[in-house]
Amino acid sequence: MIALNPKTVSDYNTLSRKVALLTFLLGSLIVSLYYFTAYSGVIYISFLFMVSFFLLNSLLFIILVSFFFKNKNDRKSILISLLIMFMNIPIGYLYLQIGFKIYGHLNS
Repeated sequence: MIALNPKTVSDYNTLSRKVALLTFLLGSLIVSLYYFTAYSGVIYISFLFMVSFFLLNSLLFIILVSFFFKNKNDRKSILISLLIMFMNIPIGYLYLQIGFKIYGHLNS
């Protein structure tokens, strides 16, 4: 279980990995929802999702980087967490491009 108020490197590693997974799953669900339903309102939900999870991931990234420089013992686990978070960037970019294409077709 994840701590509601993370304080240790381990807590933040766990939180960042779960947020990265949740970001990937929800992003995939939103893209799939549009693909299977063609409901144009999904694009507005996706923009809200992108902004909120971008801010959350950015905050966690900054915290992990600060832990990386402070804690020499936990660097490997922090790097793994950062790598997991970075793996979402190309997927998020692809979803963003799909979203802009859909949005462009809606406004044409």
